[in-house]
Amino acid sequence: MKKYDLIIASGATICYNKLAKDFTYIKTGGRVSTLIMPTSVDNLITSLQVTDSPYIFGGTTNSLISDKGLDGEVILTSGIKGITINNNTITANCGEMLSKVCNVAKENGLSGMEGLSGIPGTVGGAVNMNAGAYSSFISDILDSVTAYVDGKVVKLSNKECEFEYRTSGISKKNITVLSATFKLIEKNQILIANDMKMYKIKRRQSQPNDISLGSVFKKYDNVGAGYYIENCGLKGYIVGGCKVSEKHANFIINTGNATSNDYAELVNICKENVYKKFNIKLEREVKYFGEFI
Repeated sequence: MKKYDLIIASGATICYNKLAKDFTYIKTGGRVSTLIMPTSVDNLITSLQVTDSPYIFGGTTNSLISDKGLDGEVILTSGIKGITINNNTITANCGEMLSKVCNVAKENGLSGMEGLSGIPGTVGGAVNMNAGAYSSFISDILDSVTAYVDGKVVKLSNKECEFEYRTSGISKKNITVLSATFKLIEKNQILIANDMKMYKIKRRQSQPNDISLGSVFKKYDNVGAGYYIENCGLKGYIVGGCKVSEKHANFIINTGNATSNDYAELVNICKENVYKKFNIKLEREVKYFGEFI
């Protein structure tokens, strides 16, 4: 049986020559030669076993795929759902939206995820990059990860994930997250809901609702990159279909007809201007995949 037959037999779907802009969060990107979409952890394991160094994506909320597309195999994990609760822990499969897991925690009177509740994207991606907001990070609440490593399914402790600011050992070693377990604490559901509402209001007041990939750059010397970009006079600066948000300068938004090259060019403009004015090199948080000019 051919490898793609095995993947399909396991319950996954395969599309060929799919435009990345049809499935990416930022709505840009060229053709992907082979797109594999598993719907369960078992599907995903089978797909990983029979493919050769595939690209792995979740919600693509922090990923920019080249306008030239990607050759080779791409696995999209966003269809892999499933949440279980055991006392004060929640285990979620890699394709679950982080926001949904936060809501499940609230509904069950479990606290610790309130500050993360407005972050878009999947559990797998959030663990991979140690997503965070309002001084809360995935690493603060993660108990363990079930992952696919070198052909084996293994369980990794929080320490073994080697979390750092906006990255992890999981990211650096190209480990695939299958599911994650979060250790939370019991708290009144109304208090949790109030905190989540507060964070939602803060996010609406400070961040754009337009299509974006979130923060473009990491903080520098504990100062948000938006400060430097704004002080270079770049708020509202436009390249093609991309614009530096007028609400928050560390967000680049798709105004409706953007390309990945528009985004990358605007990133370079911000980076170069900040270096010229402040003599600092901003480090990009958004990950690029494929060939860029």
